[in-house]
Amino acid sequence: KRAFIMTNDHDQTPSRRPPAEPVPPFSSRRPRFDRVHVAETPNCGLGVFSDTPILAGHAVGQVHGNVMPGDYRSRYCVGFAGAVLEPEPPYRFLNHSCRPNCEFVEWEIQNEDEGAEVEKIYELWVHALRDIQKGEELTIDYAWDWQSAIPCQCGAPDCRGWICKMDELEICRRQRGAPASYREDADRES
Repeated sequence: KRAFIMTNDHDQTPSRRPPAEPVPPFSSRRPRFDRVHVAETPNCGLGVFSDTPILAGHAVGQVHGNVMPGDYRSRYCVGFAGAVLEPEPPYRFLNHSCRPNCEFVEWEIQNEDEGAEVEKIYELWVHALRDIQKGEELTIDYAWDWQSAIPCQCGAPDCRGWICKMDELEICRRQRGAPASYREDADRES
């Protein structure tokens, strides 16, 4: 027997409507995960695309990789279980969007076999925030600290301009200004 407990905070999702409640992995009799492929995107290099429709809240796949110390940084790392995970493909290539269709969900899994010592294991999964169509690119909101923020190129109508946490966006704009892509857009409009 395995018990799944969600351990991350979904209040940081910057979407305008509440995300679908994540469905624990393996709650279905016939789970199908990792039905994705990596391909070129128009603006962001490689990206991850769905090979099948995915329902809101459902798990897309488990993120595997190397767990690194909490102060480790790279272009791909994500916070995980009090440390950082350097993901392996395919989820290494999830691109950012200010209006993401997926999120990372950290699950605490407890082995509850009778007579066995309770064992806690942490797993990181990608879950759909909304229904996703076959062939659609999967995206997440990386929500980096403002000091690590880079200009955003997601193209969402409500793009923040920076890949940073929503509650640090004004600090980022004050300290770092408008991204070059925003200044170029303003120059073209005038």
